[in-house]
Amino acid sequence: MRPIEFRADIEYLQALRCVEYRMPRVGRFQRQGYAAALGLRYGLVGIAATYHLLSTACDEDESCVLNATRSWARLVEDHVRYELLDRFPFPNDPSVPIVIGQYAERPLRLALPMLHRLNTLENCLKEVCDFYIAENIVAIRMNWPWYRRRAAKQEFIRCMNDSLSFTLHFFERRQYDLQEVPEIALLGE
Repeated sequence: MRPIEFRADIEYLQALRCVEYRMPRVGRFQRQGYAAALGLRYGLVGIAATYHLLSTACDEDESCVLNATRSWARLVEDHVRYELLDRFPFPNDPSVPIVIGQYAERPLRLALPMLHRLNTLENCLKEVCDFYIAENIVAIRMNWPWYRRRAAKQEFIRCMNDSLSFTLHFFERRQYDLQEVPEIALLGE
């Protein structure tokens, strides 16, 4: 295993732990909207981990980092299945980890071209969130009455803003090589 592959494993493991300790609040979310919110949170920390890897990797290692991103959906799926499924706030369904993995992969795929244009991480995350909401508005509003659809989107945006904040704090901790521990989440970043 090359050193960059080892670093990628550590970065993505820390990203998974970050989300594990900071699952979105259910609030008034319906099942599909909650899965989309959790997938977005996974996707955003995946982007931050990838950004950190790309910014610290040499030119030869960039292709290894990009190869490592291909396994993000599977990593999220396994993490949800083995670590979070018992904490999922809706009745268990075997397809939930697969759906969340697919939701988590999309933000990372959207961000990869932006990361190569040397955007700041914050701008990249905001652009990805805008695309993500536009693509998943049906899932966000699913099972809400027609007169509450605006409230569904507002609830999702609130959760998205929390996810953006967690992601930026996660990125700062990765820059200082701090491990993700539950105490940080309990103390409030």
